[in-house]
Amino acid sequence: MATRVSKRLFSLELNDVPAHLQTPTFALKWSEEIKKSPAVPIIVNLSIDSKGFYLICVNRVKKEVECFDLALIHDTRTGSQVSLPQGGAEYFDQNHIGVLDVPVTSKWLTIYYGNTFVASELRIVHFYFESTSLAREWTEKLFQLGHNQILRNLSSLDCLEKIHSKIIHGLLDLDKRKIPVRSLVQFLCKSNRDSSKVREIHQRLESLKLNIIDSTIDPNEFTFNKFFSLYMNLIQCHETEKLFNAIGGIDYQYLNLENMKVFLKKQNETLNDTTAMDLYEIKANDVIKKYSEHDEYDREKGMSNESFLRYLLSFDNLIIDPKKLDLCMNMDKPLAHYFISSSHNTYLTGYQWTGRSSIEMYRQVLLTGCRCIELDVLDSEKKSDEPEIKHKNTPVKPVLFIEVIVAIKEYAFKVTPYPLVLSIENHCSAKTQTKMAQYFVDVFGKSLITEPLKTHPCSEKYPLPSPNDLKYKILIKNKKISTNSTSSVNNNNNNNHQIINQKPDAISAATGSDTSSDISTFSSTSTDISRTKRLDESKTQKQVIVGNIFSLENQQLLNASPRHCFLNHNPDELEECTDVNENSSSENPPSDGDTICESKATKAMSDLVHYLVPVPFKTFAKAEQLSKSFEMSSFSEDRALSLIREQAKEFVAYNQRQISRIYPRGTRLESSNYNPYMYWLVGCQMCALNYQTLDVPMQINLGLFSFNKACGYIEKPPTLCQLKNSFDPKARTNVENVAGYQIDIKVISGQFLCQDREPTFVDVQLYGIYGDMNKRHEFLVRSKRWNGFQAIYDDTSIDSNKYSIKFPNVSLPDMAALRFAVSSEDGTFIGQSFIPIAHIRSGYRYVVLRNQMNIPINASSLFVFIRINIHIKSEDQEIAKKLVQPLMNQAIERNKLEQDSNKQTSCEDIVSKLSVRNHNTTSMESELMFREQTEKIPTYETKMYEKHLVAASRLHDRKTLCKVLSLHDILTKEIIKEDRNMESKLRRVSVDFHKKIEKQEARFQQCLNLQRDQTCPQGQRPRTASVIQTKDVKESEETLLELYSTKFHLQEELECKNFNEYYKAVDDKIKADYNKQMRQIDNILQEEKNRVNEEVKLQMKKETIEIEKTEKNRDKVLKLKEESFQSNSKASACLIQALEVMHEEVKDILTRNLKTNLNEIEDHKSRELQKCLGKYYNRFERVQYKLQQWMNAAEAALLTGSSLFPHNSRMKISTSLCTFSYPPQEVTKTNSEP
Repeated sequence: MATRVSKRLFSLELNDVPAHLQTPTFALKWSEEIKKSPAVPIIVNLSIDSKGFYLICVNRVKKEVECFDLALIHDTRTGSQVSLPQGGAEYFDQNHIGVLDVPVTSKWLTIYYGNTFVASELRIVHFYFESTSLAREWTEKLFQLGHNQILRNLSSLDCLEKIHSKIIHGLLDLDKRKIPVRSLVQFLCKSNRDSSKVREIHQRLESLKLNIIDSTIDPNEFTFNKFFSLYMNLIQCHETEKLFNAIGGIDYQYLNLENMKVFLKKQNETLNDTTAMDLYEIKANDVIKKYSEHDEYDREKGMSNESFLRYLLSFDNLIIDPKKLDLCMNMDKPLAHYFISSSHNTYLTGYQWTGRSSIEMYRQVLLTGCRCIELDVLDSEKKSDEPEIKHKNTPVKPVLFIEVIVAIKEYAFKVTPYPLVLSIENHCSAKTQTKMAQYFVDVFGKSLITEPLKTHPCSEKYPLPSPNDLKYKILIKNKKISTNSTSSVNNNNNNNHQIINQKPDAISAATGSDTSSDISTFSSTSTDISRTKRLDESKTQKQVIVGNIFSLENQQLLNASPRHCFLNHNPDELEECTDVNENSSSENPPSDGDTICESKATKAMSDLVHYLVPVPFKTFAKAEQLSKSFEMSSFSEDRALSLIREQAKEFVAYNQRQISRIYPRGTRLESSNYNPYMYWLVGCQMCALNYQTLDVPMQINLGLFSFNKACGYIEKPPTLCQLKNSFDPKARTNVENVAGYQIDIKVISGQFLCQDREPTFVDVQLYGIYGDMNKRHEFLVRSKRWNGFQAIYDDTSIDSNKYSIKFPNVSLPDMAALRFAVSSEDGTFIGQSFIPIAHIRSGYRYVVLRNQMNIPINASSLFVFIRINIHIKSEDQEIAKKLVQPLMNQAIERNKLEQDSNKQTSCEDIVSKLSVRNHNTTSMESELMFREQTEKIPTYETKMYEKHLVAASRLHDRKTLCKVLSLHDILTKEIIKEDRNMESKLRRVSVDFHKKIEKQEARFQQCLNLQRDQTCPQGQRPRTASVIQTKDVKESEETLLELYSTKFHLQEELECKNFNEYYKAVDDKIKADYNKQMRQIDNILQEEKNRVNEEVKLQMKKETIEIEKTEKNRDKVLKLKEESFQSNSKASACLIQALEVMHEEVKDILTRNLKTNLNEIEDHKSRELQKCLGKYYNRFERVQYKLQQWMNAAEAALLTGSSLFPHNSRMKISTSLCTFSYPPQEVTKTNSEP
């Protein structure tokens, strides 16, 4: 059953839109400008295009169409989450819409839509549906489709299909049902002032030979094939034509199978690549079939220029490895081994000083996959005991703490299941903290980590738990009471009678919500000054206690003091800030909450803090000595940068064990961001950024976290996680045990179909370790030509080795990335793309450009050629060839050794060759020892076959010997034939039920008509619609549903049985191939054992001849012969033992590969069976939905007195059978890279 094999080797797929969502659904749309217009809804029809790119909203009054890009839908809400727009409730009350026991909000859909994360700048679109089920279904489906990761990582070909879908639906004249040519020209040109572009579009449209009547185009005639031809003509793809001709299409105008096979081999070629050419042949054959589907005539000849361009633009030729978009990383490592998407001052919508606080910001940031959000919590300004969230010491208005955490509860795991961290900046009194802790427990419930996992105690030497260990869990980061304390915190805050003092002559006031000690402040606000005066005058509450304040109980009495104050008489008792602060001038107001000391923690809050215990940072040495992985520190960007300059290696080691959080400096009042890459390079996990500002650092952040299914966690490279590693990110030398890359790039052209500005510049930037950044890491490429739709940046020939961009040595590729940024002459942003080097694929590729929010921009791309080689110093070229290409060098080495075997071999040569073979360098001591030993042995005792028999063993070729067939390697004619038989059986079931279903559907509608006639006498209207639910209608409905259920059940059984048979056949074939490989490995071992024995005999014969020539003494000759026999026998035994060890290793690897492939097949089988069951379940649901629609129509007819099925709304039986019968599928092969 080859059709069951997924087209992509990962779980992410393009949107599959249910059929009933593609048909118009009645709804009321609320105006988005309530203040400028009366609160009257608009009647609309909603649908989704078949490709799942747009929500199509048709205004039935104004006959206008609006297309909402699903990729820009942030959130969809219904029910209790909805806030009705201004005037909404009044409208429904006045018009008596709604039922008493069914809230209006349950039939409501609210969409948050736009190109920003700032809640106040998003469009909020409201729709009202006829039923609760409709509203719920549209809410769920739109969110699911909009947050599909493939939709946010489209290929250039997908982007073109998206544009075509918008043209077909969005530019349609609803009266004429045609596309006006003028609208199409405006859409493609953006500016009518460019007369040359307008003229060019008209000419190209004429060349398509479309039937243009009254300057309109029939949308059914304007297919994607026609649109793609228009695209080719406008872009004028001369550079891809040159590539097409260079591959071999110049003579025959088609690329045959051999041409494509060679091209794909070069496109995916890597060092030491041993992929068999027959696999490339399969791949080439699949590519030709898939991308020549639009022209069956051309398909027989090969791949035309147009088909070749489609392939280059497609998902199969994506510049990144598509598997990296899925959940591809190991999620079982300690938390410290991941980069964690983090937000700073999450509640702010704008500037730090003048911005607004918003609960909605938490929802929007969590929907990006962010896993660490910040809450600055303070006592209420209204003197209530309700905690609030705001920016301390700024005019920013607060939001209620309880409302924020309720929103967090709802959205914590809506897009990713991995743990969420709440970074609390706590400025609350003990009483308020107690309430905070209770809110956390009550709202989060079981999601909240209230005690350490049994497998990961918060103790020294224990690592942090993994993201998988903490799935669907919320962790609190808040100050915690030291475990060494002898006193507990008074959670009831009944400590007004206790007084503290440092010295007998110093007086301190009792604690309370508005009390303070005699203080000096960093900020002299009027509030603090007046508060201090009141305290000094309050003699009745003052007492003197002689002694010290070291007990924890007395420390808690300071909770109510202003958090930025310290005691005059004992500066050492200054409350320690959790965060490491920068030494900023005191003249500036404290604009960043992280730089202000927090309140002491209460026991209630402390009990909720595990794994992320913030502590003041002292030194890296101290942290290593304590080895407490559960403790973490926060650093301002400047302080962290200072530590990197001075102690980069120590910072790396710290981040292998513990978590560090970096936050912006306090002077970033405009909410700009720092470059997180500088801190990722030393392993800092949480680089907290301002999500409200989509600047370049934020674009980099979004680019990195778009991989691994955008789950908010990115696994750090091994170099940053290996304990006792000597990695120094500042070093300019190569990283130990890591091969650097040499990257050469040609930016050939740029395609901009709907762009009115000339894309003059392409800025290519390299982000890497500090040693790489000290070299030239940025190149600016200027366009040479611009035809209005395509810019040419490099016009050198295809075969030219001239590269405009060269990065000669990227020392640590796993921590390097490229960023392409396109701008106009005046610097206006056009598009960008951020690509980690570890995920990039070399060859000719299209780079899809993205907006500041990292969403693909329609039809904007760069055509590039990328060459990646291992960076090798000139003096290491020879040895590198042997190290990285051992298979290619085996034959050369063997021939060389055989040629030298008849010559006397010097000790130096022996040492040198052994060093190369062992892939290391022999030390001076071992080399001298080896020389001394070899000098004592006659020349004939140097066994040359010892050096090349193992090195030349075929058991080294593990890529060939250890390869086991996988699911995607199997595609036979028998399977295709079997699949076609399956389709025939399923159709037969549909035909068998056709007449029965047709008859029962007619009876059901007849019952509805009869019921209407009997229930509603002429001229009268019923009081309620419930009278239609009679026995006959109910029985007819149940019979019809029973028929459909039986039909789908039979089809489901047939398909599941076929699945099991297919996967059993695949299992058998893979196991047979495994056994064949095992026999081949055994045969190789036996052949090489025989060869060893032959070599031993030959060597002994040569040595015997040599002994008899050089020695005349008979006794000595016999002794030397015996020594030769013993020596060669021992060498033979050692060689055979080495071969047997290699043999066992190869068999073990082969067995592991078999298990992996069988597990993959089992997983694939399980997924496909689940899809099969889900498919028939969905079909049955659609039948129920259709029947409900008929009944709703009958209900509406009763209420309005109109005909039962107006405008031919009755579903034809042929249509229903077409909808639910088994659709034939084309047999396709996977399109992943071989």
